[in-house]
Amino acid sequence: MWGSRYRSARAGLEQMLRVVRRVAGMPDYAAHVEHLARCHPDRKVPSPKEFFQEYVRARYGAGPTRCC
Repeated sequence: MWGSRYRSARAGLEQMLRVVRRVAGMPDYAAHVEHLARCHPDRKVPSPKEFFQEYVRARYGAGPTRCC
């Protein structure tokens, strides 16, 4: 009884966090891993650290996007 409620609440919280991250422009590692497994099974799955480093590199390039 409590186990199913806990799992349901956890799933709801994870979905809410996923939406907040997407709205805020933050990357979603779990969604990226699912995408790789579904669409690119031959590609290596990056570690969370590698994933976020690539996100920062792609987002900001060689430096900040503004001076202040």
